[in-house]
Amino acid sequence: MLFFKAKQKIMKLRIRNTRLTLQVIGWLQMIGGIFGLFLMAYLMLKTGAINGGVLLIFCMGIFLFSYSIYCGKRLIWDKQKETGIICSVINYFLQLFQWIVVGCGITYSSGAAITIGISKTVLNFTAGAVFTNFSMSINSDDDFFIKLNLFALLIIIVLFDMLKELKTEKSKVAENINAPELSQL
Repeated sequence: MLFFKAKQKIMKLRIRNTRLTLQVIGWLQMIGGIFGLFLMAYLMLKTGAINGGVLLIFCMGIFLFSYSIYCGKRLIWDKQKETGIICSVINYFLQLFQWIVVGCGITYSSGAAITIGISKTVLNFTAGAVFTNFSMSINSDDDFFIKLNLFALLIIIVLFDMLKELKTEKSKVAENINAPELSQL
């Protein structure tokens, strides 16, 4: 019940112009993805020897930032916004949790991040605007942390609300198309 009330308050804050909101989210994903690809290129140039594990990390980063650009493109230029919204929900779900446990983990954000979580045994809160981040650890000595990206959670909630709104509009249009046929009977 508490989550439902919080969701209602968040939806009151959302811009009611769905097209504008989707464009803002789309551009945020595209700009974050472009900065991420530049970040990956910079890191590749600074890396001396690239072995199998390092190559896996670079490929994962390039894929995630390319997917962010793809999702942004779908939200901005596609006529069928539903598929762009679903792709973007997947993208933001991948950004939702950031973690390192027993030397393995991933941190990924494309566009912006506001995180809260536990690092070692301390509760941390960090925020960044137009913040692109990627870190992947495999068998490392990195410290334990688990974080939740609150910005990604907010965007997921807004995207689900817009998807519901678009489906409602489509069903109303379908009802209006069928209504004249019923009145003629």
